[in-house]
Amino acid sequence: MKKKKKKGKSPWPIIFIFRLILVVSALALLISYLSIYINPSITSIPLFFGLYFIPLVFLNVFLLIVGLIRRSGATWITFVILLPSILFADLFVRWGKSNEGEKGIALKVCTYNVGLFAQKKGLDRGELLSNVARFISKEGPEVVCFQEFYVKDTAKIRGEFSEYPYIYYHFFNLRNGGKFGNLTISKFPIVSGGKITFKGSTNLCIYTDIEHFGKIIRVYNTHLESHSISFTALIKKMSKSDKVSDDLLEVHDRMASTFKKRALQVDAIAAHASESDYSAIICGDFNDTPMSYTYHNLTTDRKDSFKESGRGFSATYAHLWPLLRIDYILYPKYFRSMSHQTKRVDYSDHYPVISEIIIP
Repeated sequence: MKKKKKKGKSPWPIIFIFRLILVVSALALLISYLSIYINPSITSIPLFFGLYFIPLVFLNVFLLIVGLIRRSGATWITFVILLPSILFADLFVRWGKSNEGEKGIALKVCTYNVGLFAQKKGLDRGELLSNVARFISKEGPEVVCFQEFYVKDTAKIRGEFSEYPYIYYHFFNLRNGGKFGNLTISKFPIVSGGKITFKGSTNLCIYTDIEHFGKIIRVYNTHLESHSISFTALIKKMSKSDKVSDDLLEVHDRMASTFKKRALQVDAIAAHASESDYSAIICGDFNDTPMSYTYHNLTTDRKDSFKESGRGFSATYAHLWPLLRIDYILYPKYFRSMSHQTKRVDYSDHYPVISEIIIP
């Protein structure tokens, strides 16, 4: 008599391919965990895995479900590799309560990349500037750090932000007569300031020493190197190209170069802050996710306002909401964040981030 074949068992090629996909996906997620510790100036390859951390988590969750349904013996690999992702969950989404602790005087800080006031169709730059000024007045932060701020006449800053008598900026000149760069405005006195510029880049960091009820607090207003890649334009280019692989390699090279530049910029800011005599808040557009060397380096001695007192999704980049958080407010560990809000207003491709920080 011939033996009957067991029902439901897949052919070995399918089993082999599934296990291969499972192992490769698990390895990719493992590299994304490690990417936060690796300086891109050494190698930028792990940084790509960190950039796609959330999709990799979803992929491994999907494979875990499929593996359980199929009763695959290799499913334990996916289960084990997903466990550490729980530790990183509060970097992207948070449902907890605000921290409670020692009372102190609050400083309400806002960081906002306004995208040169050129991100909303139908409104010119002057109208967008006025809209942003009204928004800031309504929210009432005491210190506001703008990145990619555009203006033709710097006198207009005081006119639009009349509630903020203290300003500090560093602008680059454009051919059309306009200026752009980082701007910090404050309701409290700015007693001194300076800038950290980066060779061959219009990205920069400015810092201001602000007198806050008898204490001097240093605030770093940061705009780090961006990828400068339009993924929509890339997809259109690839659809018309016979050499898709060449297009992808070109993007890889540009992103790898950006990772390295940003690492040097981060190191410069971290070193500068460590030498400061004042307690320092570092905020701005880092152009990097929490699963990055950038974030890990700047939070070594600081807390993240979203992680401490945020709600819901943390994303700050409008075009890929809720996936990308690239704007941050970081503060010393002995400070405390009582609130964190990401305001979903459509004046830029970034959302403004506002945090009320208790200074003991």
